[in-house]
Amino acid sequence: MSCYKLYFQINVVAIMSKVKPILRIFDYDKAIEFYVNWLGFKIDWEHPNHHDAPIYLEVTLRDITLNLSEHHGDASPGSHVSIEDFKGLRAYHKELNDKRYKYNHPGLEVPEWNPKAITVTVYDPFGNRITFSEEE
Repeated sequence: MSCYKLYFQINVVAIMSKVKPILRIFDYDKAIEFYVNWLGFKIDWEHPNHHDAPIYLEVTLRDITLNLSEHHGDASPGSHVSIEDFKGLRAYHKELNDKRYKYNHPGLEVPEWNPKAITVTVYDPFGNRITFSEEE
């Protein structure tokens, strides 16, 4: 491999962008119950931190970043986020169901378009869906 080709490949990896979907929420406490307490995301930051304004916060789980917003117009309820290559999905699925969150009991499915994969879809309290997938 030439030095030029190696240099080009390294630089291509270094300039990749990160996507941060914005999901509409309507109730801070329900969002925390779902995203933090049940799914296991952690809060990176939130704004504002007073009660008379809509909340906007960022949460992360592993290398997944989501922005959650109470602001009208930031996003539409009913969005669907697909998270691919989620390592250890079977164990994560078991962990979620073991928590016995009363509003969600996700199944583990094999999608018809890829018999080597598994998926878990969860629905947040605001009508948004998140589908985790892993190819086994």
